[in-house]
Amino acid sequence: MARSLDAGSVAHSPRRGLTAAGTAVMVLGLVAGWVVVYFIGLVGALWRFREPNALAPTLTLSDQWMDLAVGLVQVTVGAAAIAAVYFVRRRTLPAVWPLRSGTALEAAVTWCAAIGAASALLLVLSRMDVLRFSFSIPASVESDWLAVVSALAVGLREEPILVALPVLLLVGRLPIWGIILLSATMRGLLYVYFGGGGFLWAVCWGAAAVWVFYRYRRLWVLIAVHGFVMNVQVFDRVIPSENAATIMQWVNILILFTALLWWVTPRALDSFLPNTVAVRYGDATVEATPMVAEVVLNPEKLDPDSPRRSPPVKP
Repeated sequence: MARSLDAGSVAHSPRRGLTAAGTAVMVLGLVAGWVVVYFIGLVGALWRFREPNALAPTLTLSDQWMDLAVGLVQVTVGAAAIAAVYFVRRRTLPAVWPLRSGTALEAAVTWCAAIGAASALLLVLSRMDVLRFSFSIPASVESDWLAVVSALAVGLREEPILVALPVLLLVGRLPIWGIILLSATMRGLLYVYFGGGGFLWAVCWGAAAVWVFYRYRRLWVLIAVHGFVMNVQVFDRVIPSENAATIMQWVNILILFTALLWWVTPRALDSFLPNTVAVRYGDATVEATPMVAEVVLNPEKLDPDSPRRSPPVKP
């Protein structure tokens, strides 16, 4: 009886109430900081959402340098915030955050697959006129190379603040689905310049980015994929070819949908062929790649007690 009373008092203790209030303050502070850091981009996205037929902006050389300066401030703020939060929570994070699993390649494939799936979903909904997705007209710029640098740096400007910071700050305080929802919503609002479809599109792959970071703990993979895969089309500005835009678009499509196929295929086999036995050669292979080395359709012919370190030799 005494133990039950103690448990009840702990469950309703002021400390837990203060913890909940503190978490709410952290969430509000995170959202407020997001508004401040991305204020210019957020205002521009909302304006484009209301004026989808507006002319493409014209950026002078000074405008481009100013954009890079703003990006540098965003990167600096993100790095400082992450360092501060990690320093404060460095002793408690191991208890509330699962250990890193998988490889960098698996993390990249998983996120590229999510981006490809989100793009396919958006294409279907857009064709059905369920959601509007308006491809933005590239801005007219004075320096194409500065435009390339700005596009490739988008991962540095977004992933630390929109992915790493929410996870480091709120993991163990909020369930992971709550962190995913918060981060994905903030991400989606930055992409409403594409329309309602742009919001849904960014929410989908933004949510996947949080999950990938939570599981694989590789922020640099998200930064690289965002800059060099999602924005690979920007290279058409500096490639001296009339077909550069088409080529870069196809490069983007091939990367994303190859990753989607790579991610889906082994899981589909596991789902539709539940009686198969996946034979992998060595523990290192299991950790290094998600691909199945061999699928044996007659598992009763295998001796589970005998280790298989080399591929079977056909007679």
